[in-house]
Amino acid sequence: MVRYSTRALLGIACLSLPLLARATASSVPKETSSDLICPNDNPSDCYPRIFEPTKDFQVIKEGQDIPPGLHIRLNISTGKKEARLNIPMESDEAESALAGLPTEQAMVVVEQTEPEPEIKVEPEKPAMRDQVPIKQPAYDTAGKIPPPIPDGTSGDDMGTFQKALLTVRMEARALDKALDDLADLSHDIYYGVEIAKDKPTLEKLICLAFGPGSERMPSNENERDHKAASILSSAVQNNPTALKEVVSLWKLVMYPSCASHLNDKTATDVNLVTLLRSRLGREKSPSALKSKVGALSGLLREPTIREEFLKKNGMEVLLAMFLKKGDGFNIVRKKVAALIMDNFLDEGMGAAVGEWPKKSLDDLKTCQTKGTMLADGCWEHHVEAFLKTSPSEAQSPWTLDLSLAVHRPSPRSHRSVHPMICDGCAAQKSLLPRAFLGPNLVRQIALWRGCSAYI
Repeated sequence: MVRYSTRALLGIACLSLPLLARATASSVPKETSSDLICPNDNPSDCYPRIFEPTKDFQVIKEGQDIPPGLHIRLNISTGKKEARLNIPMESDEAESALAGLPTEQAMVVVEQTEPEPEIKVEPEKPAMRDQVPIKQPAYDTAGKIPPPIPDGTSGDDMGTFQKALLTVRMEARALDKALDDLADLSHDIYYGVEIAKDKPTLEKLICLAFGPGSERMPSNENERDHKAASILSSAVQNNPTALKEVVSLWKLVMYPSCASHLNDKTATDVNLVTLLRSRLGREKSPSALKSKVGALSGLLREPTIREEFLKKNGMEVLLAMFLKKGDGFNIVRKKVAALIMDNFLDEGMGAAVGEWPKKSLDDLKTCQTKGTMLADGCWEHHVEAFLKTSPSEAQSPWTLDLSLAVHRPSPRSHRSVHPMICDGCAAQKSLLPRAFLGPNLVRQIALWRGCSAYI
């Protein structure tokens, strides 16, 4: 048996004390690192993983688990979530204490020192489908007129046209050649419009056709008046777009600058009618005069020019043209008749019915007197006289049209009716076939002349 001394036993006990203390310390429970959240290496910044609520709101830190049943809110100032115990606080107890108590309400009216501005209520706008204008815009039948397309046969028409316009404006030596070129090209709608809206060229053509021209280029040489009249007639006849361009230049047409160069010093009001009257006695060419009447007929389609023409007694000049002696001037008389029908008497041709004639029929003696024979009331007498002296023309459609159209009741009998009108309306038994006039014109004339019983 081994025996240990007391000193040895005490030594062994001292050596075993640290081991016993360590075992005792390890048996005491402590908080583990998994229950904390440490955002960095500083232990003082660690916080519990499970949020520990109190009666006050605390910020819920990142990663914390929130126990159920808490009062959670979002702090608008900081933008962070906060939580507390869901228990009634002092403010909540005060509100619950007031619940159920009666309350009184009152309204205090405060006088307005200034009147409130009136609120204007705008009318309700109609729907877009109801905003379509009732009146449709005017339809332009011609539309935009493009220049002619050049081809191999016509050559450089545009260049020829521009050169001719410049020559007419400048009254250059090649004026006669330029007039020939414009006469060939003016039949085209595009070139007709270009001539009508070119102010200098239009005035030169007016002066050449109806006036003396100029000292450098007089109109009575090389048929310049005939050529100029043909150009004007071709440019505006059946060309409404060209006629629209003339509207803004009506004063130039009625009062051209060449009218002031007349030899008649007594004339105080020189105009287009004055030019026609001053040259009528020297007109020897029926074809030239016919072209002038054709050009005048086209220009009279414009209402302002037509009104001025009537004011200046232009119908007297037309009657004087009709009375030119000689069978060669029958083509002029026919053209004058067409002018009267197209512009004043035949509504089917777009005439302004009612503008002329406005005077009643004059007696025969007045119409045979030199100073009054060209009055508006003498047309019928002169037309009937022509029919008697020209039997070959008496049955021509144009003479019948004119005879019926210019007939007016005499002042003594407002129901006086030309016998040919009533015969033409009564059962188609007369010598006047309706084919000459057409049923619409016969009816219009018959109503005008007081023959409604025969329609």
